[in-house]
Amino acid sequence: MMGGYGSTRWHGQQSRLDTDGLLKLDVRTLGRQGALQPGAVSTQAWTRRGECVGMIHTISRHGGGALILSYTISGDDRVPEDIREIVILDTTPCNFGGERTWFRCPGCSSRRSVLLSVWGRFRCRQCHDLAYTSTREDDLDRAARRVGRLQDRLGYVDGYDNYIPPRPDGMHRSTYRRLALQLHGAFHRRDRLFAGAMQRMAGRYGAPTNNAAVSNANTTTQKN
Repeated sequence: MMGGYGSTRWHGQQSRLDTDGLLKLDVRTLGRQGALQPGAVSTQAWTRRGECVGMIHTISRHGGGALILSYTISGDDRVPEDIREIVILDTTPCNFGGERTWFRCPGCSSRRSVLLSVWGRFRCRQCHDLAYTSTREDDLDRAARRVGRLQDRLGYVDGYDNYIPPRPDGMHRSTYRRLALQLHGAFHRRDRLFAGAMQRMAGRYGAPTNNAAVSNANTTTQKN
């Protein structure tokens, strides 16, 4: 695995981290990819703006009860370190048949769906003493995050901020219309909250406010 502290947040720091930006292994995603099948070998890669920021190889033991993580930590002028760690898998029965697979956290052995990397080690949120990002957000932060999530679902790439991308290939038209309408509303909510925040800041510091400029948010839409 590759990457430095600033871009991928492999490493810890003195203040309490939150979960945003950390590299994550999700047992549900691995299951859908077939990576948990006995003997399966897979590669998980994380990208940001088209650049690879992390890569990990997983090897499912032939018995199917464990996953071997194999990767290399590098970056921040540190000597590259090869990591090979075993993560035990566990299952619990579902109410309507079948089984649900879990990680057994290598740190505390508790059942977890997601493991996160801090200092290059994948552990659960409690072992790393991580806060959920959402607990540190105000209404404006949450509104901006919702805009980002909806744009991601529509295949957004860097460009205009208030932009509704065209319908992605393979997406049903009704699904696209629903998401586009949700994104349009999310733009308005985020911009309204931003305008309010600017007005409060101007009032706090006694600065003049151009109400017309602040309140009129331009939303550029493109629909397919």
